[in-house]
Amino acid sequence: MLDTSVSLLERIASRNQEEDWNRLLSIYRPFIDQQVRRYPQLVDQADDIAQEIAMLLLRELPDFQRQRTGSFRAWLRQVAVNQLRNASRKLKSQPKPMGDSPNIEELLDELSDPASLAAQRWDAEHDKEVLRRVVEIVRQDVNPTHWRAFQAHVLDGRSVDSVARELGISENVVLLAKSRITKKMQLEAAGLIGPS
Repeated sequence: MLDTSVSLLERIASRNQEEDWNRLLSIYRPFIDQQVRRYPQLVDQADDIAQEIAMLLLRELPDFQRQRTGSFRAWLRQVAVNQLRNASRKLKSQPKPMGDSPNIEELLDELSDPASLAAQRWDAEHDKEVLRRVVEIVRQDVNPTHWRAFQAHVLDGRSVDSVARELGISENVVLLAKSRITKKMQLEAAGLIGPS
């Protein structure tokens, strides 16, 4: 069950429990993999690069100091850029395949610039993917009837009374499910999703 008083990042910083780390990696590893695979020159190394980013996340996160909303996302983006640069440097010593591949250093320079379109795309994709993962995690941690009430009322936009009738529960249960699940999602995503 989710800890209802502190966010995932706060739990990692204060408790440093394996369960919290596993939850963080279940949220982030698919996103990191997806981002690394955007660079055709590095696809063969994508698993290793993503693993290195995950290891850096595990090693450096306890010392991470959140300074503003979105700073974790920006920090993670820079960690990824640095690891992609390291992998790119290793490629320079290897023979280059024929064909037109975009200049990876230019792409990484753009991604590194918080005002660039590439960074804005990273942020948008990050928030979408993290929210999707948080929804999956919270869904597993709540009563199935409460989840169905939340989904029907909040996600599908149906009225409280119609959801209550369909599920055979009171309107109050629908409203409580909405409130509790929304709070769980906000807590789980606190510090992970938000404007830069």
